Amino acid sequence: MNLEEQVQAYADRLGRPIIVFDADFTVIAFSVHDRDVDHARLTIILSHKGSSRARESIRDYRVGQSEGPVRIPPLDGGQSRLVAPVRYEGRLVGYLSSTIPEDDDRTYADDEELRERRARIGLLLAAMALGEREDQDRALRLLTALLEGEQEQRARAADELLASGLLSPVPHYTVISITGRARSGPGSATLRLALDRALSTIPAFPTLRAVGAVLGGAAVLLVPYEIDTERLAALLAQPAFSGLRAGVGGAHTPLSHAHRSQREARIALRGGADPGHGSVIHWPDLGLDRLLLQLPLEDLGAADLPDTVRRLLDTQSGPDLAQTLETYLDHGCDAQRTAQALHVHRSTLYYRLDRVRAVAKVELSDGSLRRELHVGLRVATLAGLR
Repeated sequence: MNLEEQVQAYADRLGRPIIVFDADFTVIAFSVHDRDVDHARLTIILSHKGSSRARESIRDYRVGQSEGPVRIPPLDGGQSRLVAPVRYEGRLVGYLSSTIPEDDDRTYADDEELRERRARIGLLLAAMALGEREDQDRALRLLTALLEGEQEQRARAADELLASGLLSPVPHYTVISITGRARSGPGSATLRLALDRALSTIPAFPTLRAVGAVLGGAAVLLVPYEIDTERLAALLAQPAFSGLRAGVGGAHTPLSHAHRSQREARIALRGGADPGHGSVIHWPDLGLDRLLLQLPLEDLGAADLPDTVRRLLDTQSGPDLAQTLETYLDHGCDAQRTAQALHVHRSTLYYRLDRVRAVAKVELSDGSLRRELHVGLRVATLAGLR
């Protein structure tokens, strides 16, 4: 029997529909039901994950240490649950969970047939976990060769990724690189969680297979579809991923050229120094920053900036004046649009621009000086100097 058949046979013997979780409380399988499904069960099936309260209760009642099913009282007005540990060679590999209506006072005996079917389900879950670990190891090896190897290694890795079915064959591929804002960087467990969640939530087409691994302190995701940046930003907005940001490269073809998208994603990540970029920085949207982010920004200091920019940033009211000037230049020196963007009266804007002229010792009618100021301020932002 396969897993689904074993799960259904267990549910039939128990007389109740069941859900199977792995040791990390991810939904692996569930039985069919012949009555209205309860809300809690439906939520778990649709989300593919047990709720945090349910996970806590399973730990609190020490189901993982029990030899048989444990009855857990209702949570938040729900129903009681019967949860049994699933093991393989003594190692916990998952749980079987079923809700029990409050008007059901029967005692559910744990008979020999149920124990035997749990053992078979445990064998199947262990095999699935082993296959998943092997896929992760293979993905790490192939992605490393594809993105960081020489041309011949990249070609072989691309062929194996497609032949093995780890990645769907499509015309273009894109790389996402996810890491932390802090220099110390997030832990590998956090990156692995972000990677796994991204692999399951970001795809726009469930039939297309993406592949990912943790490489060089970043979660790297190779995808065969257009990136939904809003969905990716929503993922990184979750509390579990606080402080993470993502760089998204451009789409490239063939697969052996995916290292170009990886390079773009890494460069895009450097744009995280500018809060205006948000948590997701998309290479195609960077414009001039594509060039500026390739400068040795970490080696730049205030003394490297043009004197006009340095004088503007050094003055006590520099940040306000610098922001005013940058907004003015961003809007093509259109005073009305700039005043609207800054939410100030035009007379206030003109006063600030006069201060800019005096402090920076520039004449804003000079196009070359405007270019110097605009680029200089942008470099100062990306280098973290303002």
